[in-house]
Amino acid sequence: MSETKIQHEILTYLKKRGIFCFRCNNGGVYDAKIHRYRTSVSLPGVPDIIGIHGGRFLGIEVKTSKGKQSPEQVMFQKRVEEDGGIYILATSPDDVQKKLWG
Repeated sequence: MSETKIQHEILTYLKKRGIFCFRCNNGGVYDAKIHRYRTSVSLPGVPDIIGIHGGRFLGIEVKTSKGKQSPEQVMFQKRVEEDGGIYILATSPDDVQKKLWG
């Protein structure tokens, strides 16, 4: 299953649970007018899904079963966790459910 499909499933699951969340597109976006990608201006390592859970920052990085975090993503995770936020490395909605609700 693709990361995009997994992201969609996780977003759908979270919204059904009443969690405020959204997809954070951190990659370049293709601009057909200039025939090239426009680079992103967000922070390197920002997770795919951003939200709030129990008054805490929630960041979810979505990967396929073979995916690995970049060094920037690892550093972002460390910063979130050091500051009391929730960071989840997820390959499915089950990973999110286990981390948030056991």
